[in-house]
Amino acid sequence: MAATYHLSAPIAAAAYDSRPVVGIMWLLLATTLFPIQDVIIKSLSGEFAVHQIVFWRSVFALPLVAAIAWYEGSLWPLKLGSVPLQLLRAASTFGFFMAYYMALAAIGMAETAAITFSTPIFVTILATVFLSERVGLYRWFAVAVGLVGVVVIVQPGAAVFEPAAVLALLAAISYAISIICTRRLGNRSNGGMMSLFAVVFFVVVGGVLGAVFSGLESGSPHPSIAFLYRDWVSPTPADWLLLLALGGISGVGFFALSQAYRLAEASVVTTFEYTYLPWSVLWGYLMFGALPNMSTWIGLTLIGGAGLLIVFRETLRGRRVMRPKGASLLRQR
Repeated sequence: MAATYHLSAPIAAAAYDSRPVVGIMWLLLATTLFPIQDVIIKSLSGEFAVHQIVFWRSVFALPLVAAIAWYEGSLWPLKLGSVPLQLLRAASTFGFFMAYYMALAAIGMAETAAITFSTPIFVTILATVFLSERVGLYRWFAVAVGLVGVVVIVQPGAAVFEPAAVLALLAAISYAISIICTRRLGNRSNGGMMSLFAVVFFVVVGGVLGAVFSGLESGSPHPSIAFLYRDWVSPTPADWLLLLALGGISGVGFFALSQAYRLAEASVVTTFEYTYLPWSVLWGYLMFGALPNMSTWIGLTLIGGAGLLIVFRETLRGRRVMRPKGASLLRQR
């Protein structure tokens, strides 16, 4: 995740040039692990509060993230860059988690993942405003195609409208904001420090939300709302194992992503992030008996195609859309 590694430049360059296959394997490990995390969270969503899951997941991930930051040489000296930007980045990533997990409680894994993978579309839109990036015709075409895909899945005008789909869309927008913050931070900070700052933020804010929402049971039958307002409960031994697994998956997955983007060019490995989607479809079917309907398949194809078109176009122009700086879709999962 870090753009600045405490390695010699020749070694780093050699790693980028000579180990693309290894980088792809690390990336595939990450895309295999993170859908399992979604399975665990969806299975816990009927009993736990979303902020409790975020809290314990972050607590258990914190030692692993700190160890990775130390491994990358990010712990000292501190490179926070801009504290307001760090806070906005952490808050938007936290918002991503909350919205994504609340969507998972109500709709299928494939639908949630597909809508969230519209993030590159919103990054493109926001980059024109906040980063003054010039966007050509091909990227605007990709944005239009991707937005059509989102509308096809969300179906805002349908007779039976599922509000949780909007939560998945808010998750994508929140994550796009965090990516813009990452780009604005530039070389003033590094990946290990940004991740460590964010995880500490998650622990603190998750705990605060637990105190705020404690005793505010809404009685809502909607799974997403109930997931937010539910009181904290005492985990059983089996639950503790699942929460510990969430932290482990987060830490190992983050390390795998860091290795992927360290050992290979971003333009090589980024497209393999879309292997996350078939895993989501498979696990959704195996664990919950849910398969995407035709509109979801169409929307998923449009969103995935739009994202790949953006990556492909920028690769042809010699630009790194998803740099090892943290702009990866899965970077903070």
